[in-house]
Amino acid sequence: MSSSPQGKFEASQFWASSARSRNFKSSARLHLQHHLFQRTLGNRILQPTAEQAAVQCRAPLRVADLGCGNGVWLLDLEQSLTDLGVEVSLLEGFDVNPVNFPPKWSCPPNVAFTALDVLKPLPQELLGTYDIVHMRAFVSLITKNDPRPAIYQALSLLKPGGWLQWEETRVDRWTATAAQSGEAEDAQSKASCDAIIGILDNGGRAQGNTFDFLATLGVHLERAGLVQVASLELEKRRADMKAWTEDYLLSWEEIANLIPPKAQAPDSPLTREMYEDLLDKAIAETEQGVAIHQQSVLVVMGRKPA
Repeated sequence: MSSSPQGKFEASQFWASSARSRNFKSSARLHLQHHLFQRTLGNRILQPTAEQAAVQCRAPLRVADLGCGNGVWLLDLEQSLTDLGVEVSLLEGFDVNPVNFPPKWSCPPNVAFTALDVLKPLPQELLGTYDIVHMRAFVSLITKNDPRPAIYQALSLLKPGGWLQWEETRVDRWTATAAQSGEAEDAQSKASCDAIIGILDNGGRAQGNTFDFLATLGVHLERAGLVQVASLELEKRRADMKAWTEDYLLSWEEIANLIPPKAQAPDSPLTREMYEDLLDKAIAETEQGVAIHQQSVLVVMGRKPA
């Protein structure tokens, strides 16, 4: 069970495939994920430095959200900026797959969503036009353990003096936690959860990703030329562990689409049927008290030199 889920994984192609990975369930997962990020971050949409810059901005504010998913962060930002009295020009979400974008009629007129692969060459008219660029849960698009291409893309979108805010869970710290003997519940098996974590870790390593760059993400921002770089890491709330577990189970369910069924790969050491059986067992473990999490949320800020 230590094989990569797929020998050749093109992240943008997977996320672009609405038939395989994205639907109302993936959007519901993103709403839950947003709620959990915000609870961990004390309900801050923007960190203080970026929020202060937004309030003090002389021209109407322009913000880009890269890999925006269903746009929930951007819509919450619009409400937050309205409450702060900040004049907004445009809040724009970009994602390679538009299937989860909210309907246009439900969005304020200064919020827009565009289908765009933000890791490919960007339209010239977007470059250097944003006061704030936001990224969250972007590591699934990082390849070869190298965040520099993503950082340079974000940097190219920023105006001089603009801020980058990047938020991640510590994907390098996948953990399945079971109740210990002597606690309120008896000690529980977590073998299936651990097995899936091992599959995901090995799949990442097969693509050159260990995600250990997260520990030094701020250093990568500095090397790219950003200044006033600051990092904040917050432990996930114990009270949120069940919700985080459910969020990860939903993502694990989506990952099954990466694994070929036995009919297509009869000699594969890991088929979709094998993975789905293992997932059923992992779900049963969580129903007995096992929690799946990644320990903490990381926020890294940096400003493009004026």
